[in-house]
Amino acid sequence: MVRKTTSLKIDSELWKELKKACIDKEIEISKYIEDLIRKNIKR
Repeated sequence: MVRKTTSLKIDSELWKELKKACIDKEIEISKYIEDLIRKNIKR
């Protein structure tokens, strides 16, 4: 899989919560977001 660098504009408080959650789950933020997108588009 080829990965593309991109940017997102996200609420700063939400970003902090996401970072903490990913640390707790020991998962990279990009992997977490990719999984959410795949789940949402049923891929």
